[in-house]
Amino acid sequence: MPITPYTGPFGRPELQHLLRRSLFGCTTADRAHFEGMSLDQVVNELLTFTNDTTPPVRAYTDENGDPNGIDAAVPFGSTWVDTPITPLNDTDVIEVRIRSFAAWWMGLMRGQQRNLREKLTLFWHNHLPTQVSIVYQSEMQYRQNQLLRSGCKGNFKQLIHDVSVEPAMLFYLNGYLNVAAAPDENYARELFELFTLGQGSGYTEADVQAAARVLTGWTFMVENGGTPVLPQTLFFPPNHTASDKQFSAFFNNTVIQGQTGPDAGETELNALLDMILAVPECSRFICRELYRFFVHGEISAEAEAEVIGPLAQLFRENVDAPDQIAIVLRALLTSDHFFSNAIRGCMVKNPVDLVVGDLRLFDFPIPDPGLVEARYLVDLEHYWLTAYAGMNLMAPPNVAGWPAYYLYPSYDELWLDTATYPQRNNSLLAVVYGSVETPSNTVQPGSADLAFRVDIIAFVQQLSDPADPNALITDLVDLLYVNPISDAVKLQLKHFYLLFGQVSDIYWTEAYEAYIADPNTTNMTAQLVPDILRWLIGDMQKAAERHLY
Repeated sequence: MPITPYTGPFGRPELQHLLRRSLFGCTTADRAHFEGMSLDQVVNELLTFTNDTTPPVRAYTDENGDPNGIDAAVPFGSTWVDTPITPLNDTDVIEVRIRSFAAWWMGLMRGQQRNLREKLTLFWHNHLPTQVSIVYQSEMQYRQNQLLRSGCKGNFKQLIHDVSVEPAMLFYLNGYLNVAAAPDENYARELFELFTLGQGSGYTEADVQAAARVLTGWTFMVENGGTPVLPQTLFFPPNHTASDKQFSAFFNNTVIQGQTGPDAGETELNALLDMILAVPECSRFICRELYRFFVHGEISAEAEAEVIGPLAQLFRENVDAPDQIAIVLRALLTSDHFFSNAIRGCMVKNPVDLVVGDLRLFDFPIPDPGLVEARYLVDLEHYWLTAYAGMNLMAPPNVAGWPAYYLYPSYDELWLDTATYPQRNNSLLAVVYGSVETPSNTVQPGSADLAFRVDIIAFVQQLSDPADPNALITDLVDLLYVNPISDAVKLQLKHFYLLFGQVSDIYWTEAYEAYIADPNTTNMTAQLVPDILRWLIGDMQKAAERHLY
């Protein structure tokens, strides 16, 4: 039975719900871009993208501001991704390149195109994670990130195949140590338990051992004859177990025929993945993962039957399709279930959605593209702001990713508690109140002594009628909260912040219009307008509702 498509109204509430789950936040510009389109048209555009990113560039210096004091092999303003670190263990260069990668990734999310690429890249990073503390190699981190964003909406078998032999994953889960003489079960176990089938799905310990033997012989190279090279995947036939591999009844008693020669690893890996994908539990597991990321952590019995089951069937029917994940996501995001009232506002935002969504919503200014040094500094500040809020992107807690996407029964509620709320709240306030400043001793003269801060007046001027305090409050509620708030709370916000304790709306209207007419006005009340707006929005940011989507 196919999943039930949504046939109800597709107005602003439905559009904002879809965009909040598909993008990092929903800005007034996002909303204006899609308004008037049908649901199918919006989802088609969200799923239409390529990996057209440009690589990170060297915009860093040593601790003294000297561009030649570190990573001198890479010219300032050029990319480092195609230059091996020499020597390999130069931790100073590794650190600055990792920070460059972090800033680059943050910049892509902050400046995301209006499609699902960045959200899906985060999804797969959580599902197929590596930790920078273990894979302490910037080129490997960059390569895997590019692999995820290139394959994020494509064919699942191809993606899991590519990740399995990617140097970052070979290193992270000991694949490079998995040899015929001493099989290492680490990756095989996680392949079954975390990446394709799920714990307790029915595979046996003997299946893990057999899969480990299938995967023997894969390794990677980061130096050649003592000279550092870019990470390269290799298959070394002498280290591969050439005997047959027997699997249990869970896998229909499949026997993967042992292979020899240079193609043995590729042949057996594909046979292993075909065997896994033939098990119905694989399709259900992946669809549950997508559901928990885009819809809700807890999956009810009804959702399992009416959503997961049909999506899994669609997944299996398109097992060879190059856009398999896009097909499944399109069905999910256009389903009746996705737009049900119970799903709207039911999830706690992860810290990336929270912080990047606010940076986008308030249009935090960023330096011109040519000012690579200033842009790097701003993006890196925002990367650490996201980490402060609770999600250091390069440091998922373990190979299972973040607990909010797998830990029953709390799931996304784990993001928000008495310990995390102050940090999350401070991060939101930092976006509205804070500024990022660049130092005087930059390499690029144009990157020196700059300050970037949200233009709160420019933000409210995007709203329907910011001079009308009632319209202003209504528009802010619509943008900041998924669910409406009471008229009494709206009235309280209006009187406390906009009317200065007065009764008539004219007090705000006159002050706002006076400031807009002349930002240098001598009207003392009008001079306070930008501060009043920050106070108002800052107070609205503190509400628990701000953390839901």
